[in-house]
Amino acid sequence: MKITMKAILINETDEQKQIIDNLMLVFCTAIRYSFKRLLESVKVSDLEKAVAKKYNLNIRQAKDAVESARQTILSQKELAKMIYENYCNKIKAIEKILNGKKKISDKKRNALISKLDKRQRKANYFKNFIDTNTIPSVTFGTKEMFIKKCKGLISKEEWKSCRNNRIYSRGDKTKSGNPNLRVIIKNGMSYLEISTLEKTSTNRAIKIQVPIYLPQKLSRKTGKVNGINYRELFLKYLTTGEAYQVEVLKRNGKYYCHITFELPKTEVVYTGHNGIMGIDTNPNGFALTMIDNKGNYKWHSYLKQHELLYARTNRRENLCGELAKQVISIAKTYNCGIAIEDLKFKNDKDVHSKFARVKHQFIYSKLLIMLENACIREGVEIIKIKPQFTSKIGLYKYCHQYGMVVHNGAAMVIARRSYKFKEKIPKILKDKLVIDLDKFNKKNEWSKWNEINKNIKGKVGENPDLWLVNRKKILGLVS
Repeated sequence: MKITMKAILINETDEQKQIIDNLMLVFCTAIRYSFKRLLESVKVSDLEKAVAKKYNLNIRQAKDAVESARQTILSQKELAKMIYENYCNKIKAIEKILNGKKKISDKKRNALISKLDKRQRKANYFKNFIDTNTIPSVTFGTKEMFIKKCKGLISKEEWKSCRNNRIYSRGDKTKSGNPNLRVIIKNGMSYLEISTLEKTSTNRAIKIQVPIYLPQKLSRKTGKVNGINYRELFLKYLTTGEAYQVEVLKRNGKYYCHITFELPKTEVVYTGHNGIMGIDTNPNGFALTMIDNKGNYKWHSYLKQHELLYARTNRRENLCGELAKQVISIAKTYNCGIAIEDLKFKNDKDVHSKFARVKHQFIYSKLLIMLENACIREGVEIIKIKPQFTSKIGLYKYCHQYGMVVHNGAAMVIARRSYKFKEKIPKILKDKLVIDLDKFNKKNEWSKWNEINKNIKGKVGENPDLWLVNRKKILGLVS
């Protein structure tokens, strides 16, 4: 697993700043030059030599500039495909609403027709790029800053600084990590060694060493490291001589370094052999349900963090990290593995308003990515399962039995599914809710649960609480 550490250059001299700024100017200009030539189908190997000669870069710097431009083009092509598919899905969703049996008002119908027309135009726009193997226009320096420049809100110098604000260097194991942007340790201090554009008499690049601060959060009370000790991880990695990637970005007069390196593989210690903890992800935290390795219920809990719904980005990331830390701590305590849903969300935010309101501040992906990364670091086994019908099965089969809310019921189904246990329909549900048992028994597991769900929805609606309250009455268990 790769990890990116954010560091910062400190105590730079004016001369060093000038050298770095000049290198950024040349490197970003080389990227734009390469970008245009690649669109003209110039061969990569020929372009690398031309860039090195034109901008006085060493061949590795030239290759990095060309590769950066090539990756920009590839990402734009993939983005065009993704956006086109999203618009096609949105078109289908709107058509389904318009052609559905449910009656809608004339005002809403006209609004949907207008939206459908707009989505169709957008889909055709991106389909044209896919058919012609081209890409939409790219603005180096961001479109937002370009608009500000056109409106006269920023100066020409500010616009240029946005366009020329980075250096990038890929790693190389044969060159002890990174040849052009190398982190070195000298007399207990860390430095970033930068290969400049100036050459020696033997045609070697003159290098400068700028102090770099590698992040480490220390508690003021205990003096211990809070969170991940990035500095220690990276310093250990440096001793291996393996490759690491460095990107230097200039923002507000400061030079930030993004160092990407590979985390060492951690042996998986906490596994599902002793049981597994199912996790259902929600807008305000994690629902946890523990089962043993035979699929039997042990306990359930809910880690709530309501601030996730309204906190700012940085604060939410911190809260996600804290939740992941709590889950890992529980898994270690019970010496068990973790099972989560393999969630994939469609970009249908502007079609289904009910889900859009939740999804706007919903950070499923952030929670699950942080949890997965924490499991890999700490040696906790993590299993991803298909999420279909987990909530409904948990609601109809386990919630009333163990006194759980629907989210913990879903978490139990997730845990059991990780062991590949089948979820049979309880006999009482089949007897009371199924009319044709012979036809019903021929269906697969999910089709059976789908039919049960439809029958229950026809009686109580979508609200899970109504099922839990009226369950005995619906099933005829009370008079």
